[in-house]
Amino acid sequence: MRWLGQLDVFPKFDTKFEQDARQRTAVGGIFSLISLLIIAVLVIGEVRYFFSTIEQHEMYVDPDLGGTMEITVNITFPRVPCDLITADAIDAFGTFAEGVERDTVKSRVAASTLEKISEARPLVDEKKKITKALDPSGAEKENCPSCYGAEPEPGACCHTCEDVRRAYSLRRWVFNEDDISVEQCAEERLRKAATLSSQEGCNLFVNYKVARVTGNIHFVPGRMFNLMGQHLHDFRGKTVRQLNLSHIVHTLGFGERFPGQVNPMDGLVNSRGAVDATEEVNGRFSYFVKVVPTQYQSASILGVGSVVESNQYSVTHHFTPSPSAELSAAAAESSPVMVPGVFITYDLSPIKVFVIEKHPYSSVLHLVLQLCAVGGGVFTVAGLVDSVIFHGVRRVQRKMQQGKQS
Repeated sequence: MRWLGQLDVFPKFDTKFEQDARQRTAVGGIFSLISLLIIAVLVIGEVRYFFSTIEQHEMYVDPDLGGTMEITVNITFPRVPCDLITADAIDAFGTFAEGVERDTVKSRVAASTLEKISEARPLVDEKKKITKALDPSGAEKENCPSCYGAEPEPGACCHTCEDVRRAYSLRRWVFNEDDISVEQCAEERLRKAATLSSQEGCNLFVNYKVARVTGNIHFVPGRMFNLMGQHLHDFRGKTVRQLNLSHIVHTLGFGERFPGQVNPMDGLVNSRGAVDATEEVNGRFSYFVKVVPTQYQSASILGVGSVVESNQYSVTHHFTPSPSAELSAAAAESSPVMVPGVFITYDLSPIKVFVIEKHPYSSVLHLVLQLCAVGGGVFTVAGLVDSVIFHGVRRVQRKMQQGKQS
């Protein structure tokens, strides 16, 4: 066993000898305090670094096929009343998104302050009871507009806004011709809105799902109606053609938002369209959006965190003035002019981005090793410096004593 003792790298000293051999100095005490302070600062820094996160970005060809994508739009037209603006969406296959008309929520806002002056209301009120007039045989009557539950008798029709108003009056119901779900009052609302175009605007909020293919969502002045399964827009008339379509995009998002995401169109203000102080001309505001599928994986000390499937996007835009401003009203209505409005065309990228949030240290054990290295390293360096100073001072003192003796 003696040969094992020769391999011992931890030689032992007699306790009495060790106590007598030790020499404590003031400089050593100062170095000890400084070492403890440095260790405390480094330990705090290491712990904070352990809980911090870094992002790693990777790109691959998108492996996902099909599926749906959520789109959220919050836009305000300060100079366009709610009755003069409609929202619609269509994809590359020619499929109209029915949810846009149903889920769009309109709010009247003041043109100067953008403060809401009415409660938000859906474009289509699903709570309103729309009844169908029936003939004596029980079949639905043709060309018989609904009285919205206020029919004075079974099978009655309400062809005009005044008919609906009279039916409500007979039932002693409160009638509001500004209710956008009452189709018979559309003309009255348009005439009223024309006089308010410089006093109030409209905020539109819509959240809907579409297929993950190229498409567009657009906001067009005038009226929208269905014809043989197609969505058509009627933007005839001088008032509609000269509306100021300046707008503010509060939010445009594709999917769930994740930490650190930047949407370039959030807060966008586009006020083009003013010719001079007396004349406004609208046109086509075109936004071309390139949507990049993105998966965000959050970090967790215990392992893999939550995963968010979302999208990022980049955008370019272009404004084309409407040529109808230079034409007479009759010529403008008969010419194949472009449709004015705000058109947001989106296209999906074939590349998918993976944003992986990680902690710098892979485990708690890694942190413990770092803390041990910090403590041991600081004390080792401090001990070496203290030893150099101590022995240097001792050597100088000895030389001085030898000089005095000689």
